[in-house]
Amino acid sequence: MRPLIRAFTLLETLVVLALVALVLGFALPALDEAIARHRLRAAAGALLDTLDRARARAVWHGRDVTVCASDDGHVCSSTADWGRGWITIDEDRHVFDRQPALHPRLAATRRVGRHAIDFAPNGTSQARNQTLILCVRGRPATATSIVIGNAGLAHRERPGADDARGCAAAPSRKRKEA
Repeated sequence: MRPLIRAFTLLETLVVLALVALVLGFALPALDEAIARHRLRAAAGALLDTLDRARARAVWHGRDVTVCASDDGHVCSSTADWGRGWITIDEDRHVFDRQPALHPRLAATRRVGRHAIDFAPNGTSQARNQTLILCVRGRPATATSIVIGNAGLAHRERPGADDARGCAAAPSRKRKEA
């Protein structure tokens, strides 16, 4: 008597593969959104860390320090998109901190005002408050603001509806090839 061999038929295998494809079709967009939100939190944290380090350096060394948007990672640019990255420089224009471009799904905008955040040797950031808004493109509900006050302290807060919509509608940019 031959032993009974149990196996899957081609039809059973195809049904299982179709079900897996269907589940993945529903799960991947949610996973992509979760990854984008994680990248946004990481970018906001990186900006806050940069601002804290710049302020501490200004106080520690007793020199002016600037955090600004940069297209090339070497010099400040008043027309640069903060999403392309930012640098921290001292009075002598020595770059001591660089942040690379954000992921293309993220946008960074700023309110009208200063193009850079300047920290004085006493840790203050004179003039008026500066606000940078970070978000996932096309998703105003994801927006978060980084506000730098006159005292030089930076914090995260929920942006106004206009700022959130402006960030979400920011034009796409191509990622620079290395």
